[in-house]
Amino acid sequence: MPSLKTINQQRTAKVSRNAAAQMLGRIFYLATRVALPPLILHYISLEEYGIWATCWIIIGYVGMGAFGVSNVYVRYVAEYNATQRHQEIGPLLGAGLTLTITFSAITLLVLWFSLPWLNESFKIPPNLRETAAILILGTVATMLLDMTFGAFAYVLQGLHKFAEQTVVWIISYLVETFIMVVLLMQGFGVTSLLWAFVGRYVLATLIYVILCYRAIPGLSISLRKVKWETFQLFFRYGGIMQVSGLVSVFLYSCERLVAGTLTGVSAVVLLDIGQKFPMMSTQVFSSANNSLLTALTHYHSLNQKEEIIRLYLRGSRYLNLLNGLALGFMAPFAMPIITAWMGDNPAYHDAGIVFVCAAAGYHLHALTGPASTYFQGITHPGKAVSGYLVPQAILLGCGLVAAYTLLGQTVVAVVVAAMAARMISSGLFLLYTNSQLGVGQWRWIWHSLLPGLVPYAVGYGLAVASHGFLQQQGTGRLALIPALGALGIAYAMVILTVLYVLFSQPEERQMVKRLLGRLFPRLIKVS
Repeated sequence: MPSLKTINQQRTAKVSRNAAAQMLGRIFYLATRVALPPLILHYISLEEYGIWATCWIIIGYVGMGAFGVSNVYVRYVAEYNATQRHQEIGPLLGAGLTLTITFSAITLLVLWFSLPWLNESFKIPPNLRETAAILILGTVATMLLDMTFGAFAYVLQGLHKFAEQTVVWIISYLVETFIMVVLLMQGFGVTSLLWAFVGRYVLATLIYVILCYRAIPGLSISLRKVKWETFQLFFRYGGIMQVSGLVSVFLYSCERLVAGTLTGVSAVVLLDIGQKFPMMSTQVFSSANNSLLTALTHYHSLNQKEEIIRLYLRGSRYLNLLNGLALGFMAPFAMPIITAWMGDNPAYHDAGIVFVCAAAGYHLHALTGPASTYFQGITHPGKAVSGYLVPQAILLGCGLVAAYTLLGQTVVAVVVAAMAARMISSGLFLLYTNSQLGVGQWRWIWHSLLPGLVPYAVGYGLAVASHGFLQQQGTGRLALIPALGALGIAYAMVILTVLYVLFSQPEERQMVKRLLGRLFPRLIKVS
């Protein structure tokens, strides 16, 4: 029988594989989403595409109702799995499905009667209102289907089956892409997007249900077995997570709201361009926090405090390092990247400042992920609200007043205030979490924080050294993109060498050697 140490090492390796699967899945997804709009606009009008985009705005607001529910499933299924109480998963699903089906029915009813108001609010042309009604009701109904029966996907996450869940997710959105392209080419117009969307979630839901019943033989969902205490999990823990999610969404995108209301619509476009890459980078890597939650919950349920600390430090280190490697190159080369992507437009010049500020703020914000996940795992999610989100909101308000006084009502003032609020509140929350866990601050700084900051030093040094070289390339995409690619390769070679020599730990060096041994067996054998 394997020892406890061996079991924990195997679990840590599984967490790493799960996190890698989720990040790769997110990267592939973003790639398809970037490639689709030009193809779609070839077959449908801009007005029709605008209606489809409007559907996603509505879905975004309605989907906020699922924040708390999904977290309850993941967190408590992980606990029941760790303590071998699999018989409680069925009642948990029964309670959750009852709440989400009720919410879905009410939402669809309200949405039906709100259609005239939505048509007027979004200024949908009269000749497209019937199409708009079909798209809005269809997309929201499909999203509610996923919010309800997507419970089986969250159960798989709670059982640490992230790889299986991610594979199904990848297959489903690839099927969606295939259906969309085929129907567009066959002349089905904008409804092609809806049918593809429906097909994706119906397929994924059916597979998730099958996988759940295979993973939990004898799984029974019955309201008779549901106790009031089970519903309370959704109201208490889920309610706090709901509030946390809503506040997080507001704070994560607050610059656009503030800039749009105070400095005009053009400011929102500038923010969208400047924040695009930092947002995508941090969102890709932060997807690993889901696998971290199930593991932390597992160790908390078994009262293994040392394993919690080890996993927290490991998660913080690699999340910080991955964001640092990506943003450490992108931030110093912000303007060349924006120029290569959007072209040399004077209207986008302030987007470089937005890019740099967003990289700093979102990077440190992403580092709070393992800290927030720790409090979720020990059933104290309210500490993330009171210890991080509330201070950030207060700092943002004070920062905006100070920034407007010093810089005027400009986009730069807004992003500087938001960056400062994120960085200060994140730093304070991380120090608080370390003290709660009993982790020494200097230990955390050296082990988890510093490795993710070193890439910025290398990136900015390379930016200064290559300034003349980039100026010689001009502003044309054909010259800039290969130049940035060459600089990216040089950056990767330098920073990976620095990290390996100065910051890698013995087990990390062994892992690198094993990886290189598989890729270059002859070279490693000779050396």
